[in-house]
Amino acid sequence: MTTTTHETRWGAIATLAIAATLALSGCALTSKAAIVQIRHFSPERVRPHLTSEAPGATAATAPDASLDLRLGRVTSGGHLHERIAFRDAAYELGYYEELRWTERPETFVRRALGRALFEEHGLHRVVSGDAPTLEVEVIAFDELRLPAGRAARVQLKLILIADRGVLYEETITIDRPVSSANGRIEDVVAAMADALDAAADRVTAKVRAALASPR
Repeated sequence: MTTTTHETRWGAIATLAIAATLALSGCALTSKAAIVQIRHFSPERVRPHLTSEAPGATAATAPDASLDLRLGRVTSGGHLHERIAFRDAAYELGYYEELRWTERPETFVRRALGRALFEEHGLHRVVSGDAPTLEVEVIAFDELRLPAGRAARVQLKLILIADRGVLYEETITIDRPVSSANGRIEDVVAAMADALDAAADRVTAKVRAALASPR
């Protein structure tokens, strides 16, 4: 056997060995990736909007022209996104690897505020012209996993601005307990839905009071 033939044979063997190694690595990576199953959740609990045409329905609250409002920006920090966040301590934030919201938290907050303010409580939505403007920053939208128990937290920074300045400014925090301690994400989402509804109702009450106050 010549040296050239020997080298060629060993080169072919080395090539086959590399190909087999890469194939096995690809299979291993595929198997590991298949283990992580991404699950998506929504904390929205849209209540049916009754109209006077529905049997047994009560008339919706009539918009009050004296309570004009523009819903301005609803924003959140870069730490809040589709991955569901949790806190094990007051200052430490973590994320579930496989659990996601269907949308960013500020989108849920904006829709909840729109329903509470304009559909359920009758404020008149202004889209152009002068009107007091409510701006909201979502500070927290996460699960609390503290020694005292588990809860869902919604924390909002509110500022109501009119032509003369700030009418109202406050940071509100709504916590709702998780119904079970067995770690089911469904219970966390249900608690977050409660917290989101309660936050929207709290904001509506605060804004209505600020708009109705003499200026």
